[in-house]
Amino acid sequence: MNASLHATDATAAPLLQRLEGVQKSGTGWRARCPACGGASRKVSVCQADGRVLVHCFGCNDANAVLAAVGLNWANLQPPRHWPQTQEERRRARRSICEAGWSTALSTLALEAAVVLIAARQLSHWQPLNEADDTRLSQAVERIDSAAAALTEPRFWRPAA
Repeated sequence: MNASLHATDATAAPLLQRLEGVQKSGTGWRARCPACGGASRKVSVCQADGRVLVHCFGCNDANAVLAAVGLNWANLQPPRHWPQTQEERRRARRSICEAGWSTALSTLALEAAVVLIAARQLSHWQPLNEADDTRLSQAVERIDSAAAALTEPRFWRPAA
């Protein structure tokens, strides 16, 4: 794949090509609104932090502006690049599994601490109040979910 063709940020180009009366304005552009009409440049478009920002000072409806020129937000986003080779797919699946394992193990560690605190309190014959009992029940549910995620075969076994 040619790296120069890989877009990592959203781009306003598809929108700007379809708007009328586009004029550079500061760090962005102004144009006539295709949704609410009129001769003034009510639509503001800019690219910042890898995002495209669209605002109409007339209708205040960016979705309508995009729809009026036959676009949606996905048209302004960079293309998604999926792994092409079997080895790339295997590595991607492995990374997803490892992220899941890390999350499940972190959850288990935290919730085990909650269970330990409750057990110590109960071992000293101190009853749990309603909030503590609710939190203990939540910890048990989260432990069950994490355990299921770690032991479910399709979760950790890469597909062939």
